[in-house]
Amino acid sequence: MSSNIRINRICSYCNQTFVAKTFTTKYCSHTCNQRDYKKKAKEEKVRQSKEEFSTDSKVSKLKKTTTTFDIEQLKAKSYLSISEVCVLLNMCDSTVRKLIKEDKIKTLRLGKKHIIPKSQLEEFI
Repeated sequence: MSSNIRINRICSYCNQTFVAKTFTTKYCSHTCNQRDYKKKAKEEKVRQSKEEFSTDSKVSKLKKTTTTFDIEQLKAKSYLSISEVCVLLNMCDSTVRKLIKEDKIKTLRLGKKHIIPKSQLEEFI
């Protein structure tokens, strides 16, 4: 069954007038349809990227990853990890690692993990 309906429509992409044969036609040609689809897909990717890298999501991720240490327990320990030293000295991770690399703080290495004796910290301070 063919349709004899002819409707003047405006293309959603290029805003040109065209004759549509169905009620649901939005675009004047297949190329306008493809271009609009790609444009919408690109906008969706940009929106997701902005959402992913927004400051609110970064803050929430940081809050999830940071662990809390009890300072009294840290003072009682004789060996500390890098993250525990960061909390105790109120320094960031990269600063402590830089001090280790410069041999200002000496560490014991167990595989990939650095263990810092409390005596080294007392000498450093």
